[in-house]
Amino acid sequence: MNKQQRELKKNLLLQRITRQRSELAQGRQAWLEQTQSFDKGWLALTQYPIITATGVGIAIVYGLRHPRKLILWSRRALGIWSTVNFVKSSLNSK
Repeated sequence: MNKQQRELKKNLLLQRITRQRSELAQGRQAWLEQTQSFDKGWLALTQYPIITATGVGIAIVYGLRHPRKLILWSRRALGIWSTVNFVKSSLNSK
């Protein structure tokens, strides 16, 4: 390879790197938008670690002592959460 070919190859690689960086930046922004609600929830849990640890401990003990009730309440909570999300998305689409 002569010097001119190396320069051409270098320029092509630099353009490719620039394009990849811009694609990554766009993907990062989309990822942050998608995970924004999860991040807020996680921050709320980590803001109060003693309360979170206590709540998790109580849920584990309750689940070990009453597994059927835990499953029942988990299904109810999931149903309520799904309903709330459905209503939110219905109201936001109008």
